Amino acid sequence: MNQKIMLITKLTTSKNLSPTDTADIAIIAREVKQHGFYSAYCDNLLPNITEHDALISAIQHMAARAELRVTFNAEESICIFEAF
Repeated sequence: MNQKIMLITKLTTSKNLSPTDTADIAIIAREVKQHGFYSAYCDNLLPNITEHDALISAIQHMAARAELRVTFNAEESICIFEAF
């Protein structure tokens, strides 16, 4: 039996997990207002911050300045912004 093997060459994500290039808090706030939440890979929000603890801290400060609540998955690789 011949089986065709297809390699995945492009990673895609669900619509709810936004692969943003850089953090734009105005877009995040608009999405939270419209949909009730916004989720993204933490590394994609602020790609210039490579140290994990600094990245999480920067995301928390960004959320606080926009008056949003941010939570993270167990590995702290995905962040979810919501309104208070």
